[in-house]
Amino acid sequence: MIPWHYLWLKGRLTRPGRAGTPRQVGALPVRFLGTFLLLLVSGTLTACAGKGTFRDGIFYGNEARYRVAPPGGPWERVSISGNDLAWEGAAGEVIAVNALCSEHGDPSLQVLTNHLLMGFEDRTVRERETLQLAGRAALRTRVGASLDGVKRELELLVLKKDGCVYDLSYLAPPSTFDARLPDFHAVVESFEALGSRR
Repeated sequence: MIPWHYLWLKGRLTRPGRAGTPRQVGALPVRFLGTFLLLLVSGTLTACAGKGTFRDGIFYGNEARYRVAPPGGPWERVSISGNDLAWEGAAGEVIAVNALCSEHGDPSLQVLTNHLLMGFEDRTVRERETLQLAGRAALRTRVGASLDGVKRELELLVLKKDGCVYDLSYLAPPSTFDARLPDFHAVVESFEALGSRR
């Protein structure tokens, strides 16, 4: 899996167009939150919709279902092939939510978090804590990092429940990170895992 943030840094996202038709901004395939970033940098993104549908606040994926409230305000939903849900802010901030219920083994939450940071340089863990999310222990990590010399701030939450791994992430330029962080926290607070579809 490749971090989704790569796609964001290159600006290669697919945004829903008129009448729900995806509008292509980049090219090639993506998978899971951990894929989005690496593919952004490598330029591999498609115009396909994600790996499920989002209806009435519930994401119905191939592997899992979960409830989550989209961020309010200036966020625009973007579609990424193989990715669950993502929204882009006015200054290029990204909030993403993903689930994986197969082929992930049983790594620790820290290992899963570190995987999401693959490809980042100059990583500085600013905060790390265990908290409860969706009735399970989750690891929240705040990180400052850079990719190809571009500085970014990230907040990542990872949890495992009923055989699935869920991650919720927020990535932003340092100048706007704090201003949009409450939008991400609202998404996190709304999250409810509804189970595997296997």
